[in-house]
Amino acid sequence: MKKIIFSDIDRTLAIEGVVSNKNVKYIKKYVDKENLFVLVSGRTILYTKNISTKVKASKYIICNNGAVTYDYENDKVISIEKIPFYLVKKVFDIANKHESRFIIGTKNNTYVNKKLYENEILIKDITKDFYDNNVICQITISNKDKEVIKKIIDEVIKINDIKITNKSRSLYDDSYITNDNIWIDITSKNVNKGKAVLNLLNYLNINLEDSVRIGDDLNDLSMFFDKGLNVAVENGMIDLKNKADFITKSCEEDGVSYAIGKIMNDEI
Repeated sequence: MKKIIFSDIDRTLAIEGVVSNKNVKYIKKYVDKENLFVLVSGRTILYTKNISTKVKASKYIICNNGAVTYDYENDKVISIEKIPFYLVKKVFDIANKHESRFIIGTKNNTYVNKKLYENEILIKDITKDFYDNNVICQITISNKDKEVIKKIIDEVIKINDIKITNKSRSLYDDSYITNDNIWIDITSKNVNKGKAVLNLLNYLNINLEDSVRIGDDLNDLSMFFDKGLNVAVENGMIDLKNKADFITKSCEEDGVSYAIGKIMNDEI
């Protein structure tokens, strides 16, 4: 049996942040065998930690598309790639110019330039003092207008040392319809989930061959290596499914639990 499973959250393990009872049950079965189940998400530390604790997964989480690897039981940052101050400020100015939401999630808070939710903290500028007192490794920009986001993308991709690590599926999949805000995630240029997975495996002294990676979207492609096991959910993007060693059931059909059962029985 493989020793460690890395799983994406949204549309892989969870639907709108809710993990099914069946998925939770199978995660417990796997972890009870002294294995590790690690969440790997584009979401913030706070969000990923909350999901991890609810499903009783590993204390290790990979967040912000791989920019942060964190041991939340010991409050220990294992690896991190910050965005430099001047670039955070530049992206903040771009978001404001296009009247779009600028969002930074830290371990404890969510900071925004336009407040929509009660638990968010409004900031009017990116000061050096604010930067020095907060770990900033990912920025999300959102807007309801796809054309506005496309203009922002055109500006961001011209900036050296940062990149768009993830974005709303509707921006590259015309069949995907959403009424939510259209968004992009911005990180330092060297960030990706696969790099974070390799770093954590090295930290834990676990071989790549003993790992499983489960995902649904293009930001999960970097986790799909030639060794170990690559699993895509049925509702995943075609490019990911083409690289998968096994295609499990869809997220709606509790595909993660189905894959765990196969892994525990050494059937894949």
